[in-house]
Amino acid sequence: MWETPVKSGQIDALIDYVKAEVWPGVTAAKGFVGGEVLRSFGEGGDRLLLVTRWESTESLSGFLGPDWQAHQMTAVPAEEPLLAGSPFVDHWDLVTNFEARV
Repeated sequence: MWETPVKSGQIDALIDYVKAEVWPGVTAAKGFVGGEVLRSFGEGGDRLLLVTRWESTESLSGFLGPDWQAHQMTAVPAEEPLLAGSPFVDHWDLVTNFEARV
């Protein structure tokens, strides 16, 4: 999960950037299974959350490189004008999931 605070009025621009510049590289990566781009709608300010799912820890570390477990990320120059703080990353192992009952 990658989460970042976004400057007021810049959420749509960041979403467009992520969809055009970030997501294609992620979705093409070996071992990528799926993911979502989510935006906040609370009163705590705009935030963007990217959730990705991978076949294995090895797939994720292969995509992110040797510092894949870093929890603080440095924004790339194209993102910096849109962000209101530093992106935060955390990694999770799936325990279980639930499907809607029909």
